[in-house]
Amino acid sequence: MSGGNQDNTVYLGMLIPIYGTIAMNSQLAMTVFVEVAEAGSFAKAARKLAMSTTAVSRHVADLEQMLGVTLLRRSTRHLSPTEAGARYLPRAAAILEEIDHLNAEIGATDTTPKGKLRITAPPAIGNSWIVPLVVDFVEAYPGIDVELEMSERLVDLVAEGFDAAIRAGALTTSSLIAHRITEIDYVVCASPEYLSRCGTPLRPEDISEHDCINWRDVLGGTQWTFTKGDARITVPIRPRLLMSSHTGARDAAVRGLGVAVMPVLNVRDDLDAGRLVAVLQDYETYHVTLSLVRPPTPFEPPKLRVFIDFITKALRDRALGR
Repeated sequence: MSGGNQDNTVYLGMLIPIYGTIAMNSQLAMTVFVEVAEAGSFAKAARKLAMSTTAVSRHVADLEQMLGVTLLRRSTRHLSPTEAGARYLPRAAAILEEIDHLNAEIGATDTTPKGKLRITAPPAIGNSWIVPLVVDFVEAYPGIDVELEMSERLVDLVAEGFDAAIRAGALTTSSLIAHRITEIDYVVCASPEYLSRCGTPLRPEDISEHDCINWRDVLGGTQWTFTKGDARITVPIRPRLLMSSHTGARDAAVRGLGVAVMPVLNVRDDLDAGRLVAVLQDYETYHVTLSLVRPPTPFEPPKLRVFIDFITKALRDRALGR
């Protein structure tokens, strides 16, 4: 075997443990050695690395023990690489530089919003509020694919591989990270034809005399609650139609089947166009908080961040009538 091949064998023998023990701070030990060798001093390297001199010396000693060779000659007044250290130094520096370049490249790539997003939402809000926005989002971000699953169950995001869930109402305590999207206000409304036929309710108590269209998921039951200042008024209702769909309840109200309490998001265009008329506007009814929750990962993927920003702006603008 030639001397060059022997040198390569020795060099590879030194590198194999480095890669095999990267999880055991071997990269840090390599970094410390390079700094010490280039500075010619443990103290100077320690100042640059913001470490103690003792820690710097220990890292170099650990690296030498792991490789089974002496990398540095030490004396009270002088420090220099050994023959093995002189061979090791330029290649180690090159490896560390390549790692820095790789990390920078991957980091830069990962800031570009792209990839696949898996989102889940309850059907009642998903079909009405989220589906149209997801279509707009995919159009705006061609590098991102979206899988939207409608489900009534509380999906385990981590176990089932979802990036996020959109949820309405109070959130249960969990390890998930929550982003508040917006508050959705509700309005009491009916069609002009219905109000002309059956009269306009002027007080919450009047609702008991009207046909009502009830939305099961938020309101449910057989009563509605109104507030005005400190006063809280709960009145019984006669649900002519009980729905679990925003769209169905809205269509029924427009067709004159009764009085409905609807999310403003769903009926703003109808109110503006006169297809529905808001009543009892001096009273507040219901509102719901819309949130997005995601797994507790330390880094938020760029594809998810742009999705959160997109739907938050769109829903807040819609809620405010912009």
